[in-house]
Amino acid sequence: MDLGIKDRVAIVSGGSKGIGFATARALTDAGAKVMITARNRDQLEDARARLDPQGGGKVCAYAADMTDEAGVAGAVAATVAAFGPVSIAVSNVVGHVIDTKEAGPHAGHFSDVDPDGYRMEFKQLLLSAWYLAQQVIPGMKAQGWGRIANVGSGVAREPNWELPHILPNTVRPAVAALYRGLAADLSPHGITVNNILTGSIATERNRAYFTWLAGERGVEVEDLLREMYKAGPIQRPGKPEEMAGLIAFLCSERAQHISGQSIPVTGGRSRHLY
Repeated sequence: MDLGIKDRVAIVSGGSKGIGFATARALTDAGAKVMITARNRDQLEDARARLDPQGGGKVCAYAADMTDEAGVAGAVAATVAAFGPVSIAVSNVVGHVIDTKEAGPHAGHFSDVDPDGYRMEFKQLLLSAWYLAQQVIPGMKAQGWGRIANVGSGVAREPNWELPHILPNTVRPAVAALYRGLAADLSPHGITVNNILTGSIATERNRAYFTWLAGERGVEVEDLLREMYKAGPIQRPGKPEEMAGLIAFLCSERAQHISGQSIPVTGGRSRHLY
């Protein structure tokens, strides 16, 4: 299927691995020029080389903290300098950290998280999406065309109280609401805005999270995962490329009538009807 985005310019945050990397690959396969961003410069350069092994110049990499306003501004400026105005922006920033030695908000329940944890999660998830949108919208308006997508979480619609997810349970719905409002504001300019609600996707981070959780609960990680997936219709984790396929479609010419939506990719586990 021709997605109609040949030579469109895209920026994908968290593009060095996992869902971000798979999204960058899907967009490059569709003919887009892609800037990938992440914090780790070495991982970014490795990802860029894998995405563009012939060195065709269709993929660039820029190391930045995409939760920092100046970092986002620098990444977008570098994209414009390399390729031209941004037409496609994919916000893909993770929230709470797993390793307690890492800086950032930590997984927990209500009694485990202090106000600073909420402030950090709000910055990680909502402000990062806001910063990226703020930077790319003027150029999209000038083009009369744009696609903005956020890699969110199923807890934006159905909070998960079984897991230590008080932070995403609280903040992810706010991101979905931001995108719904942006979609209404930007529709006259040919810009669509959508939120993708992830379930359990087979990434390094996902595996690390459930390994940590199994240790917390004193069980084997394989037993924990087996019980979790058994509860859903599709009894396995999703694949990054399955997420990326949806994101690439939403960012395409063919999806011009889809906007303001929060679309679950949860293996059928979502219980809501609409």
